[in-house]
Amino acid sequence: MKNSLIIVKAQIVTLILLCCTVVGATAAETPIETVMADGSKAVILFASSPLQAMTEIPFTIELKSKSGEMIEDAELALDLTMPFMPMPPNNPKAVWQDNAYRGTAIFTMAGAWQVNVEVNRPGAETEKIIFDIEMVIMK
Repeated sequence: MKNSLIIVKAQIVTLILLCCTVVGATAAETPIETVMADGSKAVILFASSPLQAMTEIPFTIELKSKSGEMIEDAELALDLTMPFMPMPPNNPKAVWQDNAYRGTAIFTMAGAWQVNVEVNRPGAETEKIIFDIEMVIMK
């Protein structure tokens, strides 16, 4: 009886550890998608989840035309801000590299954030897009 109880407890612990491993593996990134004014798609993908304050977090931004082609000729200007309070400038760079615009973000405190992106393309008007981030947690 005592041995079977130990076996059951060991199986429960193993199951819990296995579930935690699966959740960790599937929650490693934070994607946020929005639609641009002309119907093209913009996606920002942060390399961690949950997003934590005061942590360097690599990100990629993909801009796709309505036909699904990657937009490669843009210059991006980013501004990370909290929508409900004044913030100092937080302007990470995003440069075209390996089929996406890549950079590193640092959120300076916990709470809701926005990534405001100005998309500048040759011969086109500047487009402004906003990615809403529901929550950044404390480290």
